[in-house]
Amino acid sequence: MPTLPLSTAAETNRQVLRLYALAHRVGPIASILAHPQATGDGVDYASVRIRRALSAARRLLALPGVAEHEETPYALSFLTAAERQLNAPTTTLLRIAAAAHKAAARADAADDDLRVVAFRDIEERCRSLVDTAVVAPISGRRGWSARDRAANETLQQHSALWGLTGRDDSGAVLPPPTEQVLRESAELSRRAAERAAARARCAAGIRCTEQTCLSYGAVKVTFLADAWLCAACIRAVDTRLTAGGYAPGTVQPSPEGTPERGRYAVRLYNATGKGSRTVECSSPQRAQFIAETERPFNNTGYTIWISAEPRC
Repeated sequence: MPTLPLSTAAETNRQVLRLYALAHRVGPIASILAHPQATGDGVDYASVRIRRALSAARRLLALPGVAEHEETPYALSFLTAAERQLNAPTTTLLRIAAAAHKAAARADAADDDLRVVAFRDIEERCRSLVDTAVVAPISGRRGWSARDRAANETLQQHSALWGLTGRDDSGAVLPPPTEQVLRESAELSRRAAERAAARARCAAGIRCTEQTCLSYGAVKVTFLADAWLCAACIRAVDTRLTAGGYAPGTVQPSPEGTPERGRYAVRLYNATGKGSRTVECSSPQRAQFIAETERPFNNTGYTIWISAEPRC
C-alpha cells in the first residue's frame, strides 16, 4: 500500500475506527436474531439496526484508504456475520413465530380454537428449530442436519398456507385455511375440540378446589387461602373443621363473592420445579379457562384469586 500523507493517513485511521465502532455495536444486536425466544419487536429492531449498519459501512468503505486498510477485514468480519444472521433461515422462522404469536392472540380473542392451536403449534415449531440451530454449534455439530433443513422448508410452506409469511400483518384479516391445510390438521382439530370443550365447561365459572368435587361455579371462601368451593363443599368442609375443633361457620362464602366485573389473576406454576407466570383476566370464566388450557410447564399447577374489585 502506498504511503499516505500524514493528514490523509490520520483521517483514514479515524474512519477505520468509526468502522470498528460500528462493527462492535452490531455484534450484540445480531445476537438477538439467534435467540429462540426473540420477540417480534426484537427481531424488527435488530433487522433495522443491522441494515443501517451495513449501509453506513458501505459509505465508510467508499472513503479513500478505508477499504485497503489492514485493520478493515477484521472489522468487516463482524458486519459480515451480522448480515449472514440477518439473512439466515432462522431469522425468517423468528419472524413467522412472531406473526403466529400475534395471530394466535387475535384468534383467542375471537374464540377461534382451531387457529389458536394451529398458530401456537407453528410458533412452537419455529422456535424449536431456531433453538436447534443455536445448540448445534455448541454440541459440536455444524448447524442443522438434513432433517432439520427439510423440517424448515416444510414448516415455512405450512405457515404460508395458514397465511403467515413473517411480514407484519397485525391488522390484516387472515385468509381461511386451505383444503390442504384442513386435510393435514386432524390432530390440530382434535386439540381445538378439546379447547372448545374446556370453554364450554368453564362457562359456569371457577371450578371447586375440593379434589372429590371439581364442580364449576365455585365461590371464594373465608379462612382457606386459595380455596374456591361450591355450596355443598362449603358445608362439608365447615363440618369437617368443626369436628376438628373450629367454630361452626368458620368457612363461609367470601364477602366480595365472585364479581363478574372483577379482575382475576391466574398464577400458573411449575408443580415439579421452578418457574411461574401470572395472567390477568376480566371474568371468572376466563380465569378458569386460562387455568385449564394454558400449559407453560410440563406439570402445570394453578391458583386463582381476585386481584381487583369491580369497576363501576
